[in-house]
Amino acid sequence: MKTPRHVPIVIAGFAAWGLLFCQPLPLFALVSGGAYQLERSAGATSGGGLSYGGEYAVKGGLGQNIMPPNLGVVNGGAYVSRSGFYNPPHFTYQKGLASSLVFPGGNARLTLPPGAVDKEVFDIMLNKNASIAPLTVDQGIIDRANAKIALNEGAWASPLTGNLTEMSLFDEQSLWDKPFNKSGLLSLAYRDDNGDGIVDGSNPPIRVETMRAWELDQDLELWVKLNASALDSASRSVTVPFMSPGLYALLGTMDESVKNAYAFPAPFRPNGPQAGLGAGQTGTVSEGITFANVPQLGNIEIYTIDGALVRKLAIPANLIIPKVKWDVKNSSGEKVASGVYIWRVVSGSNVKTGKLMVIW
Repeated sequence: MKTPRHVPIVIAGFAAWGLLFCQPLPLFALVSGGAYQLERSAGATSGGGLSYGGEYAVKGGLGQNIMPPNLGVVNGGAYVSRSGFYNPPHFTYQKGLASSLVFPGGNARLTLPPGAVDKEVFDIMLNKNASIAPLTVDQGIIDRANAKIALNEGAWASPLTGNLTEMSLFDEQSLWDKPFNKSGLLSLAYRDDNGDGIVDGSNPPIRVETMRAWELDQDLELWVKLNASALDSASRSVTVPFMSPGLYALLGTMDESVKNAYAFPAPFRPNGPQAGLGAGQTGTVSEGITFANVPQLGNIEIYTIDGALVRKLAIPANLIIPKVKWDVKNSSGEKVASGVYIWRVVSGSNVKTGKLMVIW
């Protein structure tokens, strides 16, 4: 008869030994101000992680190779990895404690204040694979909501892979689908690794400044924009208060804003003593006049001072760098005369007007 294999578990510097039987052993660790290390879970492909100060991290659990990745760092309670397959790890909290959960890589973070949930003990689970493998929301509802927002907002609003976050809250009896007693905070990260202001992998290009958090209304099968979304370009994330579990998305929209549009150089004097392309210089014939910070759809119109249309420029589709050049010619291809001109940037109902001067 072979000697049973032992599995070491180190808790705050002491070694505890358990036998590995045919049936999986439930793993339970109460985290309270010390270090907890799970050397290896039964059937896991990798070991656990060392944690300090009331935090616990796990890298693998029984059946994790079957379920979507769902690991993270948890504060404010106990960690439970329930026995059995098809059951990803989740995090158990207590009513009187503040709750926080950070997804690996920091691409999702949620916090709940004490007393937000009217249960003594409850579990929270984050699923970042909700676009292809939702756990509590019907896939058909997601697909129909995606189709509606693409129809209403255009292809810019199509959810990108990894931009959906499903947050579930439950206890031993059932899922919790009621509003919280107090609002929590949900932070969702986006990718802009090269810092060009365009969300990585988006086509058509999604401008970072349009990114907002949206919540799925499962009854209406609609994505609803959360207007309290706060964009932080430094951390490349959007944070929003939320009042219930559910499915949340980080979505952009077509940028129709004209408020920051402007024309340069001013004045345009390509043959003057300060001609050139540097700061404070008055431009060159080859570069013409540039309209910057233009929207992603619309037109630029140039008029004479008495209102005659000189030129109408369409803003190109899928414009990545928000700039459009005018060669300082009219619609017949002729160089315009020296003088003052009125320009208008128009996108939908948004209009911005300005003046420019041409001196040859």
